[in-house]
Amino acid sequence: MHSFELFLPDNIKDASLRGGPNAVFKAAGTDLLDRLKERIENPETLINLLEFKKDLAGINPQAGGFDIGSLTSIHDIASSASLAGPEWRALKQAAETTATPQIRNRGTLGGNLLQKTRCWYLRSEAFKCLHGGRGPSCLAVDGENRYHSVMGTLDCMRVHPSNLAPALYVLGAELSTQSGEESNRFPIAELYPELPLASEAEHTLSDNEILTHIHIPAAVTGTSTAYVESREKLSFDWATTAAAVLLVMKGKAILSGRICLGAVAPNPIPCDQAAEMLAGQDASMELFGKVAAAAYAKAVPLAQNEYKIELGKAVLRDALAQASGLR
Repeated sequence: MHSFELFLPDNIKDASLRGGPNAVFKAAGTDLLDRLKERIENPETLINLLEFKKDLAGINPQAGGFDIGSLTSIHDIASSASLAGPEWRALKQAAETTATPQIRNRGTLGGNLLQKTRCWYLRSEAFKCLHGGRGPSCLAVDGENRYHSVMGTLDCMRVHPSNLAPALYVLGAELSTQSGEESNRFPIAELYPELPLASEAEHTLSDNEILTHIHIPAAVTGTSTAYVESREKLSFDWATTAAAVLLVMKGKAILSGRICLGAVAPNPIPCDQAAEMLAGQDASMELFGKVAAAAYAKAVPLAQNEYKIELGKAVLRDALAQASGLR
């Protein structure tokens, strides 16, 4: 690990002003520490944001929904009584499946949303990866690719690692950021690059922009959500496929729905056309099978990850069944 300056700011403005191409922000540091130890990231300055946990942590009811501070621990989300209802269940389920109890206690909501991909080519200094800016091509195309993307790719086969992001997508979340004295608020979809090229970072925040809050709007009557993921291990593992869903129901009838897939593409993947198939239909496993097939209709597997398509369909069917009450 290379030496660096540790900066302890007095306020968010000061923290932001110290940001730049040679600086990194640290919350819990779970993801950052791995990158520093592997020497794939060598900042001159490390800016500690945990100084602001008093201001940027907490789950606060707001206008029928919630404002959640970016430094809120994943454990606090998973154990929150305020998020216990079916309309918020997807977020709790996603938090409950994250890593291990130790990491959930330490890791933050903001860190989960902004972490780097877990691609082993990017994560190892020994490999000259295109996304890491050290090589001419994506090594996963012809290499070991069983955990890589099956859709939404251009020149990089990375998958997005956040399991909280798909849940926040279907909940219609917005994010607040601060850059110097300026603040900004935008839909979560804008947090991730529209074209996930290898040259693009996992998120769209600027070098001195700090994620401060996540806003979840009030739920429509009859809303039910669910999050399901597949993993090779029960603990301390990343998803191989994931799905978050939101259904607005009246009895057995589905009035509307939202679907977002995770762990199968460089970004979380909203499936609007597949979700439209739910509207006006009665919940059934036959319907959910058709919707899942539509969600993965454009999937193109690599040599070692074709399993993700059928597995992803099953995960999506399960999430829809949970949200609808069929399971």
